[in-house]
Amino acid sequence: MRKARQSAVCRSSQQITGEKYGLVFRRAFGAVVAVGLVGVTLWLAGPSTVGGLVIGVTPMEICWALAAAAGSLIFRGLRLSLLLPPGVLGPFRAVPIAAFAQAAAMFVPARLGELALPWLLRRNIGRDGASGVATLLVARTLDTAALGAWAGVAILFRWGLGAPMALAAAGALLLPVLLLPIVVGALDRWVGEREQDWKMPGRTWADRLHGIRAGFDDARTRPFRLGAAAAACIGSWAFQWTLAWHLLAAMGFRWPVWDVVTGSAVASISNLLPINLVANFGTLEAGWTAAFAAMGVNLDIAAATGLACHIWALVFAAAFGGLGWLALGPMKLPARVE
Repeated sequence: MRKARQSAVCRSSQQITGEKYGLVFRRAFGAVVAVGLVGVTLWLAGPSTVGGLVIGVTPMEICWALAAAAGSLIFRGLRLSLLLPPGVLGPFRAVPIAAFAQAAAMFVPARLGELALPWLLRRNIGRDGASGVATLLVARTLDTAALGAWAGVAILFRWGLGAPMALAAAGALLLPVLLLPIVVGALDRWVGEREQDWKMPGRTWADRLHGIRAGFDDARTRPFRLGAAAAACIGSWAFQWTLAWHLLAAMGFRWPVWDVVTGSAVASISNLLPINLVANFGTLEAGWTAAFAAMGVNLDIAAATGLACHIWALVFAAAFGGLGWLALGPMKLPARVE
């Protein structure tokens, strides 16, 4: 009996060690791919061209871009406030939390900065870790759904109903959004029946799905606030597209609005891929370059504008994140909110 227990412990230890090595390998592989994508994009664009676009912007358009970035953060803060029970976190307090959380998510490697939001909720309103993670997962799910909706609408406006491939792509993006609660519930049940035989990566994704389902179940007890949070996500993305348009205008490129929305949306969708080193470099530029090149923009211009816009977006995120942290300031932890 003792030997059997020792053997089981040994196998379990070996399995955990193998899973850790697998995680390290996947992150290292993702980092290598991200560096490769940045290198290819920079080679296509030319470092001097990117530097010239970043430095040679029009001050007035940059001010409008800054205002658009602020508008997006205000809607993110409103979304966060609405996902929590009434009176727990007001919008004015939620905005600096959203600003700092966004900066952490962008600058901490391997997307680990996303865990800043649960920590900030615990620090500022005493929300327990599990509830904070559930709030994060629901917020990300609503964000992704709103992004899919924007991308589908943009494709329809860009190519129209007469383009079969565009119509199919729009339907593939919009349908899951319209059926989001049903899709999440069905996936959660399907995973729950099978996850006991899965290894660590599969169980990790299963736990995230369970957290999303639990968060939605909690949020659905407040349907008006959940719907308003979804609308806030759509508003936040609208300001993101406005930010992209004004950044391009500041560099001298006044492209059609729906071209900018389509290209920016494709870049944001490509950025969801689990290939990330730091500051979202790599996948974002690759998606941006491919999308705008497909719409007729010269490949070198598409690559250069993608990198230049990303750099300016990072400058804004760092500035607002720093201001958000200063606005939060040191504080005593209030009583825990379940």
